[in-house]
Amino acid sequence: MIKFRKKIQSFTYLSPFQNFQPFEGKIEIRWDPLTNLTSRIVHFPRKKFEREDLELLRKIAPFARCPFCPENIESMTCKFEPSLFGKERFAYGDITVIPNLLTFDKYCIVAIISKEHFVHITEINEKAYVIQGIRALIEVLKEIVKRDKKVRYMSINCNYMPMSGSSIPHPHIQAIAGEVGTNYHRLILEKSASFFRKHGKNYWEILREKESEACERFIGTIGDTFWYAPFAPKGSIDVGFIFGKSSILELGEDDLKSFDYGFRRVLYYMSSENIQGYNMSIFSSISREDSSFRVNGRILARRFLQPAWASDTNYFSTLHMENPSYFLPEEVAQGIRELWAGNKQ
Repeated sequence: MIKFRKKIQSFTYLSPFQNFQPFEGKIEIRWDPLTNLTSRIVHFPRKKFEREDLELLRKIAPFARCPFCPENIESMTCKFEPSLFGKERFAYGDITVIPNLLTFDKYCIVAIISKEHFVHITEINEKAYVIQGIRALIEVLKEIVKRDKKVRYMSINCNYMPMSGSSIPHPHIQAIAGEVGTNYHRLILEKSASFFRKHGKNYWEILREKESEACERFIGTIGDTFWYAPFAPKGSIDVGFIFGKSSILELGEDDLKSFDYGFRRVLYYMSSENIQGYNMSIFSSISREDSSFRVNGRILARRFLQPAWASDTNYFSTLHMENPSYFLPEEVAQGIRELWAGNKQ
C-alpha cells in the first residue's frame, strides 16, 4: 500500500578539489509515498556546518524596539476585538496570545512564549517554551471554532530565528485557522482520504507500521507519538512526527508531554549539528472524527549560507516546489536515535 520509490542519477565532471580527476556527482530523487511530491538528496562529501555567530542579531534587533518584550506588549502589539472573545488578549501564565499583525488566514494568532528577548536553541529546550505556547494556542483555537463554524483548517507553526523567515528574534509561535487550507495542508488531507477510500486503512497508521518494521528512518515512540525521518525530506534535516488523534483540538496533556520529549531531542540533535534555526508545522484534520487522518507535522532545520549570510531557500523550493537535502534521512534518524534514550530532558 505504501511504496518508497527513489531514482539515482549521476553526472561526471573534472573536480578542482581532486586535481581535476573525474568525479561522479550523484543526485537521489525520492517520491513522497503519500503526496508523490519529489525531493532531491545531494550525494556530496558533507562537512559539519559552521556555527553561526548570532551576536549580530542582538545588535540589529535590540529589545528596545521589540514589540514582544514585556514592557512593549501593551503599546506595540495587536489586540482582539472585545466583541470576538470578550477580551483583548489571552494570558496563560507567562504566555500572551495576540492577533498577528500580518493576516495570513482568517484567524492568525501569535503566542509570545518568552519574556526574554533573545533565547538560543538550547535555552528554548531547557525552559520548555514551545510546548507551553502550543498549549495556549490550542485553547484559543478551541474558542475560535466554538464561535465560527465555518473554520475548517487549523495548523500550529513556528519560525525560530531569522534564518527561518522570522522577522522578530523574540521567541514566539503561531497558529492559523480558516476556511481555505494551504496547498500542502489540503493535499495531505485529500491524499489521506483517497488512501482510506482505496485501502480501508489509515495512511498514517500504516506508515508508522512500515517505518517501525524497516527501522531505517524510525527514530522512536513516546506515549502515542511516533517520530521518524521522512523518506522524501523537505530540507537537509527534516523530522516528522505523528499523533494518535485526528484533530489538534483533541490533543491532551499526555499527548503534549510526549511531543515535548521528542521535540527536545530533535532540537538537541540540531544544535549538535550547529543548526540554530528551524521551521515547524503541526497539521490538523477538519474533523475530530476523521478516520483517514492523524495530526502530524514536520520540524525542518534552517540556516544561513556562509560567508554571505544568504538564505538556504532558493529557486528549487520557491519556484520548482522541490526540496534539496544534503542529509540522508537515514543518517538523521540514526543521529536522533542516539539521543532518544539519553539523559536529555
